[in-house]
Amino acid sequence: MPTHPVVLPDELPCPVEAAARIIGRKWTLQIVHRLLNASNKRFCELQEELGGVNPGTLTSRLKMLEDEGLVMREQVSSIPPHVEYSLTDKGRELAPVIAEISDWSQRWVCNKEEKAAETQLRTA
Repeated sequence: MPTHPVVLPDELPCPVEAAARIIGRKWTLQIVHRLLNASNKRFCELQEELGGVNPGTLTSRLKMLEDEGLVMREQVSSIPPHVEYSLTDKGRELAPVIAEISDWSQRWVCNKEEKAAETQLRTA
């Protein structure tokens, strides 16, 4: 997958489609969500928090988010040197979007699974 900024056609795209091309990729919203809850995170911290993400995929997503101006990558010259990632103002503006997605999921996705489990218990 390319890591350069998403290029949109000359005609005005649907805003939802344009946003989905950036934040709709697997792991992207989860990365932004984790960075919203911290000032800076190291690669290994993100990888651990995300669980099953492949290191190559995480690298690719972080690079794409950096290219899109959502994430800032900072080389920290400590011993040992390391890299930290944080959200830019543009990335932090996704906070209410992620909150709305979370609310929607609680209402329609998570509750659906809970109701199915309750139904199974009642019929058992």
